[in-house]
Amino acid sequence: MNRRIKFFLFIFLVVAQIAINLYTNVLKVNIDLLFLILVYIAVKSSFLKSILSAAAIGLVTDFFSGSFPGVFGFSRTISAYLISEISKYLDLRKNIFIFLLVALSLFISNFIANIFFLIILGYKISLNLILYPPLLSGLTGIILLNLPKMKQKLDVY
Repeated sequence: MNRRIKFFLFIFLVVAQIAINLYTNVLKVNIDLLFLILVYIAVKSSFLKSILSAAAIGLVTDFFSGSFPGVFGFSRTISAYLISEISKYLDLRKNIFIFLLVALSLFISNFIANIFFLIILGYKISLNLILYPPLLSGLTGIILLNLPKMKQKLDVY
């Protein structure tokens, strides 16, 4: 039962991310739901699996964003490493630690990506990339985990 719920939640997050990317100009908001999947994998899986998953999720994010290939693949891999190391020392039963883990790691990942965009493409530092998505994704992660029995189903307690 737990595997089925995890599978459907992951499918829902991927489909919702596709919808958000299709309508991001209309919504003026960008939540990174794929990063929530990355955080879950990095917390629950082995080091190698989390790094490989992060690279794959980063490349999918590159594809969705239409950006320079590999930028998010690299930045997500660094974030997965940080998440897998830092999560060992956090009490993930408390929502504030989950929020901080998601928001700060996504901030670091997007900041690294923005630095690459600055160097490669000459883009400016953008709050739409480094501030709003981490805050909104952290809040979304908290909301998802506060659904009835979701922490138990995802084995995050």
